[in-house]
Amino acid sequence: MAVLVHDPIQEAMLQLAEKVEASYEKGAPYGMILAPSRVVSQKVLEQMQSYVSGFEPEVPLHCFYLNASGLLGIVLSGQKLINTHYASLVLKEFLEQQDLLQGQMVVASFPESGELTEQSMSQLLQTTLQGKGESRDIHLFMNHGVQQGITSILIADPDEVSREFVKLRLEINGYKVEEAKDGSEALEKYEQTMPDLVITELNLPILDGYQLIDKIQRNYAGEGQVIVLTDKQLPKSMDRAFELGASDYVTKPFSISELEWRIKKLNSRLG
Repeated sequence: MAVLVHDPIQEAMLQLAEKVEASYEKGAPYGMILAPSRVVSQKVLEQMQSYVSGFEPEVPLHCFYLNASGLLGIVLSGQKLINTHYASLVLKEFLEQQDLLQGQMVVASFPESGELTEQSMSQLLQTTLQGKGESRDIHLFMNHGVQQGITSILIADPDEVSREFVKLRLEINGYKVEEAKDGSEALEKYEQTMPDLVITELNLPILDGYQLIDKIQRNYAGEGQVIVLTDKQLPKSMDRAFELGASDYVTKPFSISELEWRIKKLNSRLG
């Protein structure tokens, strides 16, 4: 007697592939957003599409719900990662208003996020399912990236706008990025994930940037790399940061291109 095994991932893959095939235009960028969600009715899907379209009226999009895996999705034909990320912020607002979001949202745009293949779609689904029940943040999916040297980065900054801006640009470049709003959270996340690099503001609540650098260097001598990104522009602040073990020092306002260059410079030095 044949036994049928229910595979939610495979079932979700088939549903997702149908959505992709219906709107994918060869050679054009293709944005996609997936989020763990409570069960969504067709009426709510229509409300969601109308809500997101209200912020992006010129962007063609299609909303859907994958019953097999409990994932909500939006596909955005012709949209690059930056526009897809913006749409995810609008979607997140709607889902939180409706109390539907049940975990981390995952955002991708092909080919920026890699080649659109069965394997990449499977990885996208797995990443979203693994984020179920965790914090309601937004993760940029990449199935390619930096292969050696610095691959993971922790950003510590109380300014959410600055933190998110740096995080977005670094994730687009293939880095895995974590963030913290104060020094205590930064130290805790550092101990949990052991990132290759920390980018920190000196003006941090609870545990300031100087203390964070000192603890990282004392407890993980030779392993912790730190770049300071701060409002403090006095020479004595820079001197103290370097004395404690910072690898580089960038002052605000800053150019994101310069920060990326500093990371690459540190990466080549470590290699």
